[in-house]
Amino acid sequence: MKGNKILREYFNTVIYSDNHLKLLQEKRDRSKYLLDMFVKEGLNPFIYGSVARGDVHSDSDIDIVIFQSIAPYQIEIMLDKNGFNNYYREIIMATPADALKLYIYLNELESITIPLSKFEKRSKEFYDFGGKINLDQLDNNIRVPGIDKRLVLIQPILEGHEEGSVIGNEHLAAKKLKVSINLINERKKVLLKRERFGKTGVFLKRPIAMNESIEDVVKNLANKKSIVRKKLIPR
Repeated sequence: MKGNKILREYFNTVIYSDNHLKLLQEKRDRSKYLLDMFVKEGLNPFIYGSVARGDVHSDSDIDIVIFQSIAPYQIEIMLDKNGFNNYYREIIMATPADALKLYIYLNELESITIPLSKFEKRSKEFYDFGGKINLDQLDNNIRVPGIDKRLVLIQPILEGHEEGSVIGNEHLAAKKLKVSINLINERKKVLLKRERFGKTGVFLKRPIAMNESIEDVVKNLANKKSIVRKKLIPR
């Protein structure tokens, strides 16, 4: 997102130019290719963020999340089958209350997130907060509302989107996104804190070298940290 300054008392209508529509189509075509790779294997992945909403720019990430419980090595087999063999991996738990997740970065702009512990309702709502769509919705050119890092609610319209500050309109945003007001207030608190103090750290972050097994790293983390051990998905 270009310019992450939190906006207050703000509303605007954005009409997409031909260049914007071309870029959006390119991002969505690439997203279709990546999602289809997993759909063919029986999974139901989602794209979340600006590609789902429509408010993309050249540096917009293509972020995939898979909610289903699946062994990490199976994801890696799928990637290898499709020619992806030079990626970066790390395990992250944003806060002690958050799910343990594996992030696989295909490159600087493309990532895949899978759960290593159960995704509770609040964890899943995080993706609705930013807006998420699946392959069928991409194929049908659907765009969905979501909130960006400026705390601005993006609401797609035929010619582009309408955008307005969430601050002071929290209940409206929760209703539009069909998420809890608690999530809206929690994310607002995090983003306002980030605006004030800069980027904040995470509770747990463990990069995984290419010669390391994800399963071994997770096992070692569980042996050292009881909070990880309690969260792990039984396999």
